Order: sequence, then structure tokens, then C-alpha cells
Amino acid sequence: MIVGCLGYGYIASYLFKELSANGVRCYGVTDNQLSLDKETLENILLLPRKMTLEVINNSTHLVITAPPEKKLCPILSKYKENIEKSNVSSVLYVSTTGVYGDHKGAWVNEKSITKGINNIYGKRRIESENAWIKFCKSRSIILNIIRLSAIYGPGKIKIKKDFFKNILMKENHYFSRVHVLDIARLMTKILCNSNTFNYWNIADELPSTREEFVKKIIKIKNIKKYNFINYIDQKESLSKLGKKFWEENKKVSSKKIKKKYNYTYLFPNFRSGLKHIIKNT
Repeated sequence: MIVGCLGYGYIASYLFKELSANGVRCYGVTDNQLSLDKETLENILLLPRKMTLEVINNSTHLVITAPPEKKLCPILSKYKENIEKSNVSSVLYVSTTGVYGDHKGAWVNEKSITKGINNIYGKRRIESENAWIKFCKSRSIILNIIRLSAIYGPGKIKIKKDFFKNILMKENHYFSRVHVLDIARLMTKILCNSNTFNYWNIADELPSTREEFVKKIIKIKNIKKYNFINYIDQKESLSKLGKKFWEENKKVSSKKIKKKYNYTYLFPNFRSGLKHIIKNT
């Protein structure tokens, strides 16, 4: 098993550590010079983007983390024929729970309607998922699509100096999150064990409002001065992307993947995850 990641970044850096510890050879493609200059760990080799074809040709499994461009995944649009001619037998496509769109705060699972088609960002993800399904099905390549909720972990909780002055909140508006270490462990299980087409949600066990999430940070960091402001009062001043963030309300279930792999989360909720990150930073 040789895993190539096209779109190597934050998630892949943790995934590769997990895979390499299990003896899996990993190739990553990136133009980030800091990543390329780092001393390569055993079983991990990072290469510049111009060597993408070499990575495809030397991989048996591909992980696609590159975001979609317009209607297609850039990897599929540029390297479709190369993947078809390679020894790649399995693809893990990293998507987002944003494809579910707005469900008015209700729970969603892998069988839920993908209402994300109603906004441009969700629509591109859904179109990209469908393009990979069509391609892999016609070439008898195993495809697993993972839909990630909001990612947090070391280095991801970046709090600016004036962050606590005006904290946006919206009552009864829920977000699902997941720690990057749990993402890496679950992606490893899928890559090593899944041999059929599947969708997988990856989210922790406790969806929460943004207010609950930030209040936990305030408590851990012992912040004395802070102020919450209502989303409704700030709505008109937000960017298009900012509005999208607040207009979709759902709770994401990961019961399917937990049951399949009998998985216990390292950080089952944001409370334990935030405490670990902040206390160790």
C-alpha cells in the first residue's frame, strides 16, 4: 500500500504520521517550501507540485484534499487519464459536511438530502463528489468520500488580540467540529479497510453553538473581558462567505463510522479537545 496525497496540507500532515507509523509509504505533493524543507520522516516523502505525475504513478491509494474549482475537482480535471493508466485502486476524496446545507438545526447523516446545492460553495462540492463517483465507477476504482465538519487542532485555534471584544453569536444555531487527530485516525481506518464505495461523516459527538465553544475558550484561558454580539444585528455587514457560515444550521451524526470501526474518539467533544490544545500550546 502506497498513499499519495494531492493537496498536502494540515490534515495530510497528521494523516501521514498515522499511516507511516503503521508502515505505509506516503507521498505528498505541495509547493509550500517550509514543508519541503522539513526533514522527511521515515516512510514520508514530500515533493513539489511539478512531480504530481510521479506521485500518481507510484501510488496505489490517492487522497484528494484539493478544494474544487468551479464545477470540477482540479485533480480530476487535470490528471484523469493519468490516474486511469496508473496502479491506483482506491481514492479517498475529502469533502465537507457543507454539502448538507441548512437543515434548521436537525441531525443529518450520510443519507440526508444534500441541500448545499442551494449555495455556490456547497454546489461545487456536490458536483465534485459526483464527478469522482462517475469516474471511479467507470474505472472500477474504490471510492470513499469523507465529509468533514469544522476542523480544529494544534495551530488552528488562532485568537487575535481583539477577538473577545465582539464575539458573534446566534441563538440555537449549531455547528459540528472534529479534532484533527481523530480525522487522521479515521482516515487511516478507511484507507486500510474499506473496499467498497461509501460516504462517511466525520464529526465529534457534541454539536454546539458558537457561544458555547467560545465560552469554553474563555474559561480555559481565564479571559476577564469579553462581549457577545447578536448575528442579526451584524448580518448586513458580513461578507458572502460570512453569511454562508451562519445561514446553515445542522447537527452532524458520525454514528455510521463509529459503529463500522468500533471507534472511540480521542476527543469526543470540543471541551476535551480545546482543553488539550490550549493547555499544550
